[in-house]
Amino acid sequence: MILRLKIWRLPVLLIGVASIACASSALASRSPRIGIVTQQPSSADQVTVPLSNPSSPGLIDVSLVQGSITVRGTNRKDVLVSARPETDSDRRNHHYDPDSEGLRRIPQTAGFRITEDANHVKVSSDSPNRSITFEIEVPSRTNLKLHTVNGGDILVENVEGELMVSNTNGGITLNNVSGSVMAGTTNGSVRATLARVTAQKEMAFTSLNGTVDVTLPPTTKANLRLRSDNGDVYSDFDVQLAPSAPVVQENNSSNGRYRISRNRSIVGVINGGGPEFELRTFNSNVYVRKGK
Repeated sequence: MILRLKIWRLPVLLIGVASIACASSALASRSPRIGIVTQQPSSADQVTVPLSNPSSPGLIDVSLVQGSITVRGTNRKDVLVSARPETDSDRRNHHYDPDSEGLRRIPQTAGFRITEDANHVKVSSDSPNRSITFEIEVPSRTNLKLHTVNGGDILVENVEGELMVSNTNGGITLNNVSGSVMAGTTNGSVRATLARVTAQKEMAFTSLNGTVDVTLPPTTKANLRLRSDNGDVYSDFDVQLAPSAPVVQENNSSNGRYRISRNRSIVGVINGGGPEFELRTFNSNVYVRKGK
């Protein structure tokens, strides 16, 4: 089953909502997995997306240029997407428009697209130049692929699965997640609290200009690779540091030159070792915490 929904801005949205509502009534007996769109008083749109196979974990794939993403795990069997356009306070951060003096801005609805195919739900904005906020409720066992560039953070709570999360100009926060994580941002912090980790799965938490702060279950077995170029590294785990030696690269040419290099990463094991976990930043600190 392939589900495609497209929500346009205000002039077309009212027609789209009516059309989908009529289609849902007319096709209820034939197609129980048609998404239902409702418009909320807060100018947020809500779309309920059924999964082709609710008994298996789905993949939620969200890609934005402007905006923020929140995903929360629940006991539901479908996916609920709430989309909200930028608010007046968001607009005030943009350039001043003298021609708008004395006028009231009429908010536009959030334009976005959703497709579902074999438990793969893709969510995106219909315009890269307009900011949008997505708040998504998913089954607690769900795989995530989340990406945004400007204007927002990414928050994930109470989700178990394979989590791939990337940001450019914002932070990443993962609360009470389980499974495996690949999380990275350029200008922001990465903060993660894991309830459980998938055995023998490598993980990475990286930033360029932000703190990397990760809390792991106390019994986690891992090989750690930790690095901060312009900061420090802290942990309350009993990290058994591995011995390291400089790498010598010989040059067999007639000038006889050779080069010695040493990787600044801290390499160590916790609880006997396991898959590699990389925690790295350039301009802040790295924290590896032992959970309760």
